[in-house]
Amino acid sequence: MPATSAEVFEAFHNHDTRLRWDTLLKQATLDGGHRYPHVGAVSINVGRGWRGVFCLRTRFIAYDPPQLAAATIDQPVGIFNEWSASIRHRDRDDGTSDLIYTFKLGLRPRWFHRLCVDAVTAIFEEETRRRFESLAAFLRQ
Repeated sequence: MPATSAEVFEAFHNHDTRLRWDTLLKQATLDGGHRYPHVGAVSINVGRGWRGVFCLRTRFIAYDPPQLAAATIDQPVGIFNEWSASIRHRDRDDGTSDLIYTFKLGLRPRWFHRLCVDAVTAIFEEETRRRFESLAAFLRQ
C-alpha cells in the first residue's frame, strides 16, 4: 500500500470514510453507530450493485490498530454458512506498507458448497483485489 500501516488501517476501518473508496460495499455500518470497530463489535455489510445479494453481519474477534483486525460471521445468512477474515498491516522502511488479507468461506447447503465454493472463492478474490486497488488509489490522493 502507498501509505503507512496506520494510514491504511484508518482508511479501512473508519466507517465514516470507508464507502468513499470501497468498491465491494454499498453499506458498512457498526451497531451503535460507532465510527470504529472494537472486539465484539457487530458490523453490517451490504454488497454494491449485483453483490447486494450478499449481506453479512460480522463480529470483530480481534482489533489491534494499526496491525490487525479480524472478524467472523455473526450468524449464517443467505448462501454463507461460514465466513471469516483477517487483515494484517506491516510497515516497510520506505513509508509504504504491506496489507495481508486472508479469508475463509463456507456455503450452504453442503451440496452447494461442494459444487460452487471454488467459483465463489474466485469471485471474492477478484472483488477483493479490485477493492484494495481502489483503497491504494484513495490513499495516493
